[in-house]
Amino acid sequence: MKKNETSILKGIRNGLCFFLLTGLVACGGEGAVEEEAAVEEPLATEEVAVEEEADTWDENEFNTTFASTDYYETWDEDDDNFLSENEYYGGFYDTWDVNDDNQLDENEWNTAVNDFGLENETWSAWDTSGDGILDENEYNTAFANTGWYGEWDEDDDNLLSEEEYTGGLFSQWDANDDNFLDENEYGFYNTYYGV
Repeated sequence: MKKNETSILKGIRNGLCFFLLTGLVACGGEGAVEEEAAVEEPLATEEVAVEEEADTWDENEFNTTFASTDYYETWDEDDDNFLSENEYYGGFYDTWDVNDDNQLDENEWNTAVNDFGLENETWSAWDTSGDGILDENEYNTAFANTGWYGEWDEDDDNLLSEEEYTGGLFSQWDANDDNFLDENEYGFYNTYYGV
């Protein structure tokens, strides 16, 4: 009886192997190739999608990234969670002073004017004392002429919320107006606000 069971199992196993082998030969291995190609294509698409996400930031991501710093809170001297016009100018002055010496020289000014997209500005118009250094009063007077504070104040309450500030900054750096910052555009953030 044992010999009979073993023979039946061997017959079933051999028949199954023969059946699978016949099917594989009949298809010529096409099924395996198609299946492999189908698996590779989604992987390539997923890699591209992840790469694109890493290379761009929308306004919400930009706002979240900026909110994770303490810049805004530091500039908000009266702790009312808004930037007055003077706090706004003071924050920008500190931002442009990349070497943290509490004054702006012409090199810092030239770099920032270019990076922040200010056009038709001259050093002599900002450095009214002609001493080669922008003090905060000279800076505030000239920077007020950009009109950014009023433009960025979306609700016209004469105060900037953190979201209004980051929205304004985002629009300044979104040079191609595609509502995303690519790595080049976002690079300015790293220069001035990066950790």
